[in-house]
Amino acid sequence: MGRTLGVGTVTPNLIGAHRDLIQRYGGHYPVISAHIWFDGTGLDPRYQYVTVLRDPVDRFISWLYFIDKDVELTEDTRELKVGAQLFLRSEGEETNQTFMRSASNPYVNNFSSVVMRCNASWQQKMVAALSVLTDYDLVGFQADLPQFIEQLAKLLHVINYVSLRPVNVTSSRPQRDGISEKMLHAIRKLTEWDLELYSEIQRMANRQAPTIGVSCNIQPFNREFGDWGFKARKSSNVYWLGSYLTHYLAKDLSTRNGSVAGRALVSNGAKGYLCHGPYLDLDPGHYCAVANGVWITRGVTCNADVCSGKGAVLHAEETLVDLGAKGTEWSLPVDFALDEETTSVEFRLMVPDEHQVQLNTVTIVNEKMVMTILGLEPDSHAANRGVEKQNSGSTLIFPVQMSSKIGLRVGTTLQTTGQEGFLCYGPYMTLSRGIYRVNLMGSIGPQGLAGAYADIVCDAGKKGIHNEPLAITPFNEYVDSTVGKPWMFFLEQDVSDLEIRLWVSNQTEINLCGIVLQQIEET
Repeated sequence: MGRTLGVGTVTPNLIGAHRDLIQRYGGHYPVISAHIWFDGTGLDPRYQYVTVLRDPVDRFISWLYFIDKDVELTEDTRELKVGAQLFLRSEGEETNQTFMRSASNPYVNNFSSVVMRCNASWQQKMVAALSVLTDYDLVGFQADLPQFIEQLAKLLHVINYVSLRPVNVTSSRPQRDGISEKMLHAIRKLTEWDLELYSEIQRMANRQAPTIGVSCNIQPFNREFGDWGFKARKSSNVYWLGSYLTHYLAKDLSTRNGSVAGRALVSNGAKGYLCHGPYLDLDPGHYCAVANGVWITRGVTCNADVCSGKGAVLHAEETLVDLGAKGTEWSLPVDFALDEETTSVEFRLMVPDEHQVQLNTVTIVNEKMVMTILGLEPDSHAANRGVEKQNSGSTLIFPVQMSSKIGLRVGTTLQTTGQEGFLCYGPYMTLSRGIYRVNLMGSIGPQGLAGAYADIVCDAGKKGIHNEPLAITPFNEYVDSTVGKPWMFFLEQDVSDLEIRLWVSNQTEINLCGIVLQQIEET
């Protein structure tokens, strides 16, 4: 590219961190050509971004033999080369961790890291990577380099250009049909999410093919996330839509015997459904619907259910009884399972005559999606879990097992209710001295974080260790699965009763589905 644009216009081929490359070379070169490590802070709006994708399996084969035959053996490359050679000798059955980190879905890892700085499931990374690539000004394919070069020339307003010279060429490698089926299976397993991403980008590019190349400014791909398990199939009156939850204000649901009071519904004393709706189309899986409100008259017994087909199919039912407790607030969870894709799913609350009940909200949580976000098997369940060590070395803390005085328990998650205080605290862990990273997994509502913060304490809260104000990150805007950015704290000594606390204001809207704690350095 430098031969076309001239000396001093394009950097040499670089390797480095995104912001560092811009700071070092941005003022000297109009075009930065590099293998970039991103840091979760997003793309720089001052720049246009271009990349070329290669079939992930073909790329893996070429990279594997390049590491084996062409990368010089140094102290820095030793483990990678050993892993590549072990992979080759065992036909994909054995390798080491250094090789695995570089070999596993590098496209998804790299592009998701533009907006992510946390541990996440592959599905989360997929959605993030796809959304990032839609923000690129040009995405080409190595299988059709002439078209890419033509589009790049138009993007740079270049009329006459020379062909690109190959770089990092593998000296020798077999073609795909020369690889054993056993090794190909291992390669496909390591690149399965890259293959999904590559196929989706190809599909989107093919759909836009009639317009590409017409305009000098290549149009970015349209954002479409419906195919990746985060379907926004919802009625128009949803208040808060997350990747794993839908949250409705009572006033936005249908009613037979209620009247609107602010955001709430209040029954009028006649028997009937205080609410029904919101008529969702849901995938198979386990769900929890939770309603909450206030007793206006006491001693009431209500019936709640989840059904579809206008009541023809009953999926679950529960009884809500006022037992005369001191407080007037109530909440009712209804767990239900769907064996197949189901349309027009609704939650109904039947109130008897001569009684008045106030309904504030209804929240429906997809427990399967919660497990996916937490990096667990989709069919696992967190209801009886507390603190778990993961294979990655992280510790997963389930909020359902943490203490809370102001939170609403929605299935395995914990949700704010408009009260100020600690949404959760605990779990009184024993940890050794060192540096730790914390990632709060969950969803942020329309009102946002509103002054929320997390802190680390011990000795029953008497000794403060760390305080972290929470803030929206670029990743929150792309994928609704983190509450603020990941953060770190340092333990100067071993502790036996460490608490992680999450403080919220009366304006904060958070649903917390898990806390990931990882020791990143022993000291």
